[in-house]
Amino acid sequence: MNENKDIKIREAVQFLSEGDKATKKSWFKKPEWDVAGQNYEKAASCFKAARSFDQAIQAYQKASDAMFKSDSLYMAAKSMESAANLAVQQLKQPERASEITMEPISVDSAIEFYVSACNLFESEDRGRFAIDTFKRTIAIMIKNKRYIEAVEIMHRLSKIYQSNNNQSGLNKNCLGIIVTLLAAEDEVEAKKQFQTFCQHAFVRSEESAISSSLLDAFEQGDQDLIDKVMRSPIVTYLDNEIAKLSRELQVPGISSRPYIPQQEDQENKNIFNHEQSDSHFLHNQEKKSSPYSLNDHMGNEDEKQKIDGDNDEKKVTALPAEDPIHQPPSAISAPVHSQETAEEEDEGLC
Repeated sequence: MNENKDIKIREAVQFLSEGDKATKKSWFKKPEWDVAGQNYEKAASCFKAARSFDQAIQAYQKASDAMFKSDSLYMAAKSMESAANLAVQQLKQPERASEITMEPISVDSAIEFYVSACNLFESEDRGRFAIDTFKRTIAIMIKNKRYIEAVEIMHRLSKIYQSNNNQSGLNKNCLGIIVTLLAAEDEVEAKKQFQTFCQHAFVRSEESAISSSLLDAFEQGDQDLIDKVMRSPIVTYLDNEIAKLSRELQVPGISSRPYIPQQEDQENKNIFNHEQSDSHFLHNQEKKSSPYSLNDHMGNEDEKQKIDGDNDEKKVTALPAEDPIHQPPSAISAPVHSQETAEEEDEGLC
């Protein structure tokens, strides 16, 4: 068994060498890209037979590049597809497969391999490891305006969040579905989905309130409300492509306009007003604290005079339980000294 494997690897190395020779340029010879592509294909087949899949993928990529340069675009695409299939099926590396297909082939092929990667994770019950792959699949679909397909993948991602008891991720994903459906101009379906989501814990989340505001804005044709909702941190911290999509939402029938987060002068005005209100609040607090501290001090002096005096029947009246800020200065009573007390103090001094 090992002998056959070694033989296949030696054959593959020989084909690679022949392919590299065909790409050489000299004074009397141009590169023969078609010949190089054929040799690289044979090398990939030998590596595959020897179960040396990583080397086979590299050989398929070299074959695709050579055939592309020989204007054999269909064969170049087939070689790249073979490399991606090995990455998914043999090496269990769907991310690598998607990266391979992102080379100049087609968006459709890239999306197909992303979806295949998602299917692979689900079939092996490894959903919790597939969240990043699902998000990348959604991102490339939204970027290419495949909104309905993106919503389907989002629903599959919701099931993974539910199985992992990840309510926070589920809430964000539900909001992403609402945003994507509104971008697809399917307001009716967005409302249906929202009602379905609200039958669960999503109804108590901030994402639910944002979704409700967006739907109300679309129903009322209120573009200003949409712009206001877009500034919410809940929307800002969604995945990049969904957050970008939310900033492009427009009420049907309204011409497109650029998204302006906020005017700089309005921000400065708001900051100034906020600082003014804070200073006014602190000033009021100082005014409130001052009479109360004076009242406490005077109360202590009255109690001391009551104990040290000759059981005088006069009592110092306390301040009424009102807002001391609005009392005139005369309303604050000063300590009262009786005539006998004054005479005794004079005698003591003498």
